[in-house]
Amino acid sequence: MQHTIKYFYWISAIFLATGCGTKPIGAGRQAKVAQQVWVVTGASSGLGRGISLQAAAYKARVVLVSRNREELETIAGELQSSGAETMVVPTDIGDSSAVKDLVDRVVREWGRVDVWVNNAGVTVLGDFTKVPLREHARVVDVNLKGTMYGSYFAIQQFQRQGYGKLVNIASAESRLPTAYQASYAATKGALINLGKVIRQELRLSKQSGIRVVSVDPWALNTPIWDNAANYSGHAPRMSPMDRTGKAVNAVMRAGSGNRNRDLKVGWKTHSAYAVHWLFPRISTRIASNIVHRHQMELSPPAEDTSGNLFTPSKNNEVETDVRKRMKEEKKIYKKRKKQAAKK
Repeated sequence: MQHTIKYFYWISAIFLATGCGTKPIGAGRQAKVAQQVWVVTGASSGLGRGISLQAAAYKARVVLVSRNREELETIAGELQSSGAETMVVPTDIGDSSAVKDLVDRVVREWGRVDVWVNNAGVTVLGDFTKVPLREHARVVDVNLKGTMYGSYFAIQQFQRQGYGKLVNIASAESRLPTAYQASYAATKGALINLGKVIRQELRLSKQSGIRVVSVDPWALNTPIWDNAANYSGHAPRMSPMDRTGKAVNAVMRAGSGNRNRDLKVGWKTHSAYAVHWLFPRISTRIASNIVHRHQMELSPPAEDTSGNLFTPSKNNEVETDVRKRMKEEKKIYKKRKKQAAKK
């Protein structure tokens, strides 16, 4: 165990020094983004909102996609007031015909798609057999089927154009799954393999103008923890977390360059993958132990909820205050522990 921790710190130091692709892109790449047509699913909150705002800041034409029409209109209004060009297309990406209609509309009105970002995702927390099967199925519908539908129709459009970039948002859970997020981890792992297969088929058919990148962020400080379905009996949380801006910058890098391989975001993800490669069994146990402690021991009680699985998200910020909440909860936990020890 001591050797594992030692390796983790050395590997972390190396990747921390490199920046791991989380810095903002330079002027040259920003110029490439300008006037591109970006389609972003899950654009109304969290990472998707951050990607949309940043792409628009770099003067891309942004297609805002989610189930929440009202929030999309709000974002579009803000961006248009600053001179950005946007299109609002409310869509449930779990519906394949709706996704096809989305592509058709974008091409009909703007002529092409340069970058397609499959970002929309949901999660449910809890013991696998205690989470209702309907909730597990919805996670699969959105995270896996929705990304598959988006990839299918986006790649077809890219083939007609002869170029395009497909960016699928995966997760560190895709390679290092942890307890209490079974369906989420399963879908994110599937996205990695989906991207690899598409990439190889394009290579074999000599379609070099089409790039496919799966982006693996660490747990992010987004409203996913406020909006999550939850059957764990405790308030949703994760530790440690990254700032959302890191993942936004990584997506900008993927969309503006010629990269045609997966992109790990930040030193935590790089380090965790390296340790997992060296010690797969131990690393999986440690990761799940950490999650168990934070989710099932340190977190206060919470009622069961289906969250945003079947209705649009209530919290639509790019980032949330979950880390601040977790610090307060930890103080309360320690105080109660001390009081219990005195009795």
